[in-house]
Amino acid sequence: MKKQKRKIAIIAGEASGDKIGSDLISEIELAYDIDLYGVGGDELAKHGLNSLFPYEELSIIGIWDIFRNIFSLRKRLNFTVKSIVAYKPELLIIIDCPEFTHRVAKKVKKIMPNLNVINYVSPTIWFWRKGRGKEMSKYITHILSIYPFEPALYDELNGPSCTYIGNPLFESIKNNKLNRNKMENKNKTILFMPGSRKSEIEKLLPPCITAFKEIKELGYEFNLEIPTFDQFKDFIEEKFNNTGIDYSVFSNEQKKINSFWHSDLAITASGSATLELAACKLPMIVIYKLNIVNSLLVTIISKINNLKNASVSLPNIISQKKVIPELLQSDCNSRKITTELIRLLNDKNVINNQLSVFNSIYEIMRVEIKPERAAANIIRRYL
Repeated sequence: MKKQKRKIAIIAGEASGDKIGSDLISEIELAYDIDLYGVGGDELAKHGLNSLFPYEELSIIGIWDIFRNIFSLRKRLNFTVKSIVAYKPELLIIIDCPEFTHRVAKKVKKIMPNLNVINYVSPTIWFWRKGRGKEMSKYITHILSIYPFEPALYDELNGPSCTYIGNPLFESIKNNKLNRNKMENKNKTILFMPGSRKSEIEKLLPPCITAFKEIKELGYEFNLEIPTFDQFKDFIEEKFNNTGIDYSVFSNEQKKINSFWHSDLAITASGSATLELAACKLPMIVIYKLNIVNSLLVTIISKINNLKNASVSLPNIISQKKVIPELLQSDCNSRKITTELIRLLNDKNVINNQLSVFNSIYEIMRVEIKPERAAANIIRRYL
């Protein structure tokens, strides 16, 4: 029997969103023949998407970066809105990059008020801009949440319908379970994840490299595993050359997953990687630095929203226990990084406290069916 053809517009602004979108479309295609239109990368291209423009253009970070790119973003925004409206989709799916995707959705919804808009991966309203929750109900039909605490928050804020469907990254790592090495060998393996954007990597490498050199001088024997993307490999290797540190930089996805399970501890940029590491129960330190302008703006907004002591790492937020060290802004310096690394290398109580939290997260995050299948089941209601 021939499947019914459906027109879906989709906007995915990052590599992770591109993969999430691709997995979702694969599930929807089990029931429908999909004509796909919008913005995405190589993964969505496998489903016939011819991206309106390179999705990498949306990989900006921070308020200052948005201001600096305001004219090009506005041009892309208006072009995307006009193109989607002309396409006349039955459904619009937006994934990640809320500063762009939500502006598109808002404008499209004004022109096409009967269009259902699905937001897969909510903006971080739990950290700041909670007022956005209620505002989203004007242009978002349903939120497919990847964090278990979000549905209650949207309900409290009178936001749109929100359903926790599970977390694709968490499930992927958990289901690729390998044997964990015990921290008994003389040489330790430290997993180092300095970010997914060039701006992050440039800020986080210097204090971390200094810290790695310091613990090496103190007599600790270790090697670094550094998973990254192809475009950053040469840059990272150049920074580690002539440091005397034993390191390996790679971009292979399976090798990355293997390193998650075979490392003894991790130091990672704040973000979704923290949840991946929690999924494989790897003790970690979280680090992050913004530029001066972004830092000032975040500080102001944090004070307004009373977020002074709020956690930024997802395992701390989900468990509501601040057991993972967070070295942010001025605290992200070589001295404090060295101190926390030594604690993780020597103090079993610190490690056990984190492992206890990871066990609780397993229960909190648990779902009965795959996230992409749960998402597809909800989306079919709107087709």
